[in-house]
Amino acid sequence: MLWCYIFCFISVLSSSSPLSLNKDDLVISEDSFRGPSHYVKRELSPCEDCACGERNEEPRVVGGMESDVNAFPWLGRLIYEKSFGCAASLINDKFVISAAHCMKGFMWFMFRVKFGEHDRCDKTKFAETRYVVKVIAHSFTLTDLSNDIALLMLNKRVEYTHAIRPVCLPKNDDTLYTGTTALVAGWGAMNETGQWSCTVREAELPVLSNEACRNTNYNASKIKDVMMCAGFPETAHKDACTGDSGGPLIAENEEHMYDLIGIVSWGFGCARKGYPGVYTRVTKFLDWIRDNTQEGCYCKVGAENDTESTTEPVPEAVEYVQKCNCPCFKNVVARNILLLMLVGCGERNEASRIVGGVETAVNEFPWVARLSLHNKFYCGGSLINDRFVLTAAHCVTSFMWFMIKVTLGEHDRCNTTHPPVIRYVIKMVAHNFSFSNFKDDVAVLRLHRPVIITDTVKPVCLPKNDDATYAGVNAIAAGWGTVGEGKNHSCYLQEVELPILSNEACKNANYTPTMIGDGMLCAGDPKTGMKDTCQGDSGGPLSAERNDKRHEQLGVVSWGIGCGRPGYPGVYTRVTKYLDWIRKFANTGCFCAA
Repeated sequence: MLWCYIFCFISVLSSSSPLSLNKDDLVISEDSFRGPSHYVKRELSPCEDCACGERNEEPRVVGGMESDVNAFPWLGRLIYEKSFGCAASLINDKFVISAAHCMKGFMWFMFRVKFGEHDRCDKTKFAETRYVVKVIAHSFTLTDLSNDIALLMLNKRVEYTHAIRPVCLPKNDDTLYTGTTALVAGWGAMNETGQWSCTVREAELPVLSNEACRNTNYNASKIKDVMMCAGFPETAHKDACTGDSGGPLIAENEEHMYDLIGIVSWGFGCARKGYPGVYTRVTKFLDWIRDNTQEGCYCKVGAENDTESTTEPVPEAVEYVQKCNCPCFKNVVARNILLLMLVGCGERNEASRIVGGVETAVNEFPWVARLSLHNKFYCGGSLINDRFVLTAAHCVTSFMWFMIKVTLGEHDRCNTTHPPVIRYVIKMVAHNFSFSNFKDDVAVLRLHRPVIITDTVKPVCLPKNDDATYAGVNAIAAGWGTVGEGKNHSCYLQEVELPILSNEACKNANYTPTMIGDGMLCAGDPKTGMKDTCQGDSGGPLSAERNDKRHEQLGVVSWGIGCGRPGYPGVYTRVTKYLDWIRKFANTGCFCAA
């Protein structure tokens, strides 16, 4: 880029050839134009009860891959005459927001907006179409590219459906979003010289501070306060590109809704090293946006509305929602609420099982998670509520945690015909861990969206009593780690039953006593060895069955010398020592009734 739209605008306006913009090129033929005579005026109506920023979140692939169908129901496609050029976001039932450079020099009344699309090349499916009757552009100039924002008023109100809903506007105009993992979506080109995508694609990008952006290869004076940069300057493996202009950069808020934090504006090339994408910073224009869109009806932020639910709410579920302050319940279907209420945490799916270092029954431990980096499995974890996974700090310290993929509901990890539940990590909090002594080896991972509770994906319970030592209790460790030193990782989830030792007994084994801290727990038979966790099991759970038949997690697989060696039992992070810390940093998820 500069996505060269300056030159494209000039050439378009002086030519009768199809429209051509950069990061906004207009190349795809559309159906015939119906013209302004089809505009329909409609009296203002009361705002309907609706909720903004709700993604249609089914299993999806992030990072420059195709999005799920209608995953971004606010995403609109701008058509000028017969050609697609830019994207836009629905912010209320009457207005969309886009980039001002998408409007600059064009006859605004020849624009129309299409909603509810996923595959724009599929002519068998008709999108909802609205015409533009008014454009309000900010004081944008092509010289410094500041204030690249415009509002488009639609000829008639948009009716909300599963496929069409508005995005939220940020509440706080002081938020900088530095370090936030945001999402950009559009039909733009997949690389600088590539064709535009037929289907909506999305990419996860970290938001940079403006200071960091000015320290990239851009001229520092080009990055204004009204701009926001997002991307990976060093690796440049993800970015928006030609055709994505005007589209949304979104971030999830505390209510698990999505806020529009940026508008695709400009950049140099597409995914070039040293040149992250530059977006219009929406928080700088909140008052201007609201002042100029009062004719539309805004949804309530965080309103309890679930257009996807096919199950009528039952009185028990409604009562439970009213009692629970967990934010995840605001948009969960009644079926999932009842599962959380009635099933509870730590319930194993008990089929016939063989203990002692052998394969588990399928989905016997529905809380066990698998962590992958660059699509390679390397550690385990455990689901503790609908939004957080507990693992070992050494599994995430010094790693690019934002590239970690979490899979749930698996048994045979080598079987690609049964896709697991996939989540991505958007935040990692590790304790004060040090590789020098392996103390405080615990971390929590926040998932990019809540997990739906099913028979194969359920959270484990946390202990109730932080004073319990559990010495003498038989516990179970589970994971896909190696089945012996120097051997390969297991395809199938394995389990091993181990007796928990007192820390005194562990210190009397072959370990140096100072190595076993109070925040650690040992499990295994020091005399015989034979049964133990091994490489690849790190971060996984050590759980024990309570009197109510539910399982609570007592330990996190941490370290040991060898695997199953006599005199060296496995060492685990003692969960009871970190209960307050875990609940503090996982409190935005919903814990099941213990």
